[in-house]
Amino acid sequence: MRTFRKSYFVGFACMAGLVAIAFASNPSSRGVDYNRLSVLTPAGPLEPPSEAFRRIPRLIHARHKVLKGENIRTIAAEYGTDVRSLQSTNNNEFIFLSKGGYIRVHNGRGYLYEVSVDGETLDGIIRHFKPKEMELKDFKTAVITDNDLPAVAMLAPYKFMKGDRLRLPAVYLNLDTYRLPLPYYSRISSSFGMRYHPVLKRRIFHSGCDIPMPIGTPVYPSRSGDVTFAGWKEGYGNTVELRHKDGSATRYGHLSKVLVAVGETVQKSKSMLGRVGSTGVSTGPHLHFEIITPGGKSINPLNKIGKR
Repeated sequence: MRTFRKSYFVGFACMAGLVAIAFASNPSSRGVDYNRLSVLTPAGPLEPPSEAFRRIPRLIHARHKVLKGENIRTIAAEYGTDVRSLQSTNNNEFIFLSKGGYIRVHNGRGYLYEVSVDGETLDGIIRHFKPKEMELKDFKTAVITDNDLPAVAMLAPYKFMKGDRLRLPAVYLNLDTYRLPLPYYSRISSSFGMRYHPVLKRRIFHSGCDIPMPIGTPVYPSRSGDVTFAGWKEGYGNTVELRHKDGSATRYGHLSKVLVAVGETVQKSKSMLGRVGSTGVSTGPHLHFEIITPGGKSINPLNKIGKR
């Protein structure tokens, strides 16, 4: 059964046709975004005001451009939702929130699910995401009510189109994301990429990032996983390597002590892997931290913190 979209994207409908033609030959009109012009009304703001999200009862959502000084808590409060809802919807814990970047915001609490294929059914979504503490019928009723779906969806098969969005109340994703492997963040002394090596005295590729910390600072898993290496590893000194459930790996180098053994399963941010040191080829106490893809490629750790 084909249905129309019931999630409401806040935007400002515009007609550019005749207006664009009329202004195209006018030099003073250069730089104007004609798609935002209308023959009936002036262009609205680029982004909807956050007050609309708090006052309109039905589901609305949009992209929010992150401004200087904002964090995930202030953004959630501004739009009348909570941190866990935005983290789930964006599949991102937002440990680092970059100015100028965009995140998906919505009103209300819960997970804003995006339909990935045409014909996905309401019943299939309900069965997949039903919270353990709720009965199936109660959860389905809540989803239908929150998304203003027709009452017939309770009885007859109801299908969605690719790109439709559905708010699932009381649903929060358990994000298996990368976290900082230390109890707090200080600074990066050597970034990912090409660099001049302070010991080898030549330019080489640095496959991780170096985070200076006092000797003895606890080091924790960035993600939960299994220990695949624990011991001395050439220039890395005392090193621990973990394999994660998606096949990716993380490496923790220059440790003063290794506190785990190969084969152990460790928990993100809880199981202590070792302590910061300056073993191997090192000029001072710091943690060398790497993230390696399932294909064996090293990637910039700072681009993955808070993300899968």
